[in-house]
Amino acid sequence: MIKEILVHLDGSDDDESRILHADRLAIMHGAHIRGLHFNIQPEAPVSVSHYTVRRDRLAEHLREAKLQRHLVEHALELRLERLAGPHAFYRFDCTAAEVPAIVATQTRTADLLVVRTPYRVAEPDRASEIVEAALFGSGRGVFVIPEKAPTNLPPLDTILVAWTDSREAANAVTQAMPFLRRASRVIIAVVDKGTPVDDGQSVSELERYLAQHGITAGIRRLGKTDDIAAALFTETEKTRAGMIVAGAYGHSRLREWVLGGVTRDILTKTPVPALLAH
Repeated sequence: MIKEILVHLDGSDDDESRILHADRLAIMHGAHIRGLHFNIQPEAPVSVSHYTVRRDRLAEHLREAKLQRHLVEHALELRLERLAGPHAFYRFDCTAAEVPAIVATQTRTADLLVVRTPYRVAEPDRASEIVEAALFGSGRGVFVIPEKAPTNLPPLDTILVAWTDSREAANAVTQAMPFLRRASRVIIAVVDKGTPVDDGQSVSELERYLAQHGITAGIRRLGKTDDIAAALFTETEKTRAGMIVAGAYGHSRLREWVLGGVTRDILTKTPVPALLAH
């Protein structure tokens, strides 16, 4: 069941989209919403040479920044008060370097994190650390709202499951079970990767597994393609699916995550909400 929904709030125009989707999901599942906001503290200067402004100017700047933070937090609290169900507002005073660990910890005690697509041309690193920390540090599902039509709430009665015989895809299906049970149509989409390994048996087993949970699913084989994400998006449009379920793939390089191509494409270009899990 989905009973605790975490939503990332940063004081930007994107907050309204995230709140609308989180509220809709909370109403569907009878869930509690936890707003997550980070008040980023300034880093300590590396050397005295960084202080090139007068002390009074610096104090004025800090006062203005504090006032702006209070205004943002007050506006977010007022907006959350208009939610249909129960909610809480969590603020963390921390440095930018501490954000990923806090996100991972918070998401581990939630059922779902609602975010916007973290990458786009104008803002290539928009909230990327939030999404990556949740995906690869929590084991929970991340509900990604598409870039276009941010306030559009499409029905979730048709769901496309991007399947491959992997731990990541299996966990995504597990995280999506509350949605799959409510859907009137579930489609298992399989792309021919051109490898000797045949996913045919695992697809049939997934179909049988879902049936044991009372979910009737159909299988769609999308053929061989070099652009798996594009094939999934095309199938989403053809079937009028309102949601994509997919595993998130990547590996850690020191403190940075290098995402798989399909994962990054979904995070960047998904035309409908996508639930991803690692």
